Order: sequence, then structure tokens, then C-alpha cells
Amino acid sequence: MKYVAKIGDDEREFTFERHGDRLIARSGEQTFELDIVQVGEGEALSAIVDGVSYDIVTDVDGRDVTVQLRGERYSVQVEDERERAAAAVAGNRQGGRRELRAAMPGIVVDVRVAVGEQVEEGQTLVVLEAMKMQNPLSAEGDGTVTKVAVEAGQAVAAGALLVEIE
Repeated sequence: MKYVAKIGDDEREFTFERHGDRLIARSGEQTFELDIVQVGEGEALSAIVDGVSYDIVTDVDGRDVTVQLRGERYSVQVEDERERAAAAVAGNRQGGRRELRAAMPGIVVDVRVAVGEQVEEGQTLVVLEAMKMQNPLSAEGDGTVTKVAVEAGQAVAAGALLVEIE
């Protein structure tokens, strides 16, 4: 899966691959070996990047991620390749029923909406953990939740229906 991270005017594309228990990240000509573990129930992470240990605190709000690393705070905007493609055609988006589906197999960590709830474009609906990473999945447009097909702790396959919005 490709991700684009933007800090200010600096934009970089990353790809991630799982090789056994190793996670490999690539950006341009650079390759990084990652070992990332969530610490406790919060948003703290312990990361080893190419053999160097880092303590990281994150705050994820849709595509906006605040990262605290080595005493500095960074505001990062993150999009995956699906979100980027959807944004490119957002002006052509039709109304009606929309489905949020899992792009890859994973475990549902959090369901942040209920049937009947009004949601706004970009609002996080479900958090899916895949490859030891938590991925917030957001509404592609404003609407009303008509179906929630999953619950926290549930394993889902790629393509599984998570939420319907009308």
C-alpha cells in the first residue's frame, strides 16, 4: 500500500511491505526496517528504525496526525493511495448510498459511529489494524449512517463491508 505524508510543503511517498516479522518502508531510494509496537492502551509507540530506538506519541484525527518525537511535535497529513484517488475525483462524487469497505484484512480496533448518526466528510468512522498499524477509515462525504456491519475486536477480510452511509 502506498501512503503520502506531507509536513508543510514537503511531501513524500512511502510503501510498506511485510517480510515475516519485519516491516520494510521505502521512500524514493531510501529503505527502512521498522519494528513498531503500541505501548499500553494509548497512542504511544515504541519504534525501532534501522536499529535505532524511538519513543513516539501520536494523535490521529482523520488524515491529520500529530507526532511527538524527541521532544518535537510535527503535524503530518497522511493519505493512502485510495484516498488520494478519491480526492482527485471528489468533484464527480454522486450522492446516494456509499459503502466503507476494508481495503485489506485486519482487526477492527474501534467503531466510532452508530446507525442514525450524522457524519461529515473526513470524519473517522472505523479504525482498522493491519500489519501492526492502525488505519483510520474516514467518510468520503457527508451523510447519515444507515448500517454498521462490524464491531470492535472483529476480524475482517479485504473488501468486507464496514459501514453504509446515505
